[in-house]
Amino acid sequence: MGGATCTVCSEAVSKYKCPTCRAGYCSVKCFKLHKLEPCAPPDRSTPVAIPNQDRVLKQGEQERLGGDDEEEAKHRLTPSDLQKLDESAQVKRLLMNPNTRALLEAVRKDPNPVEAIRALRQRPDFEELAQALIGATDSSM
Repeated sequence: MGGATCTVCSEAVSKYKCPTCRAGYCSVKCFKLHKLEPCAPPDRSTPVAIPNQDRVLKQGEQERLGGDDEEEAKHRLTPSDLQKLDESAQVKRLLMNPNTRALLEAVRKDPNPVEAIRALRQRPDFEELAQALIGATDSSM
């Protein structure tokens, strides 16, 4: 399984990205080494082309996509999706639950949030939230 190489050690596959400059790193150790030097957000003034697409992204779209790969970009929410979530009474109700909020905070802090979400989807309360989020943003509605 290939992937981008860690920008710090140049030995391992980079599984994470710096939240500021989006540089890839493989571990907490490499992230801490990376943070010893100040970094800046990537230059967003130049349009970024996404492979297998006919057009070049505008600056606002780039910021929304964060310059990530095409597969990740497919799963990002659009401004329209965010508006739908904001208007969903069911999502708002579920997010008022302190237990749900604690679960979301745990996912946010987890080094592997995708796996954390997979595990939490076994819980009925979390699955209810997941289905509400999916339902609110479903384009077939």
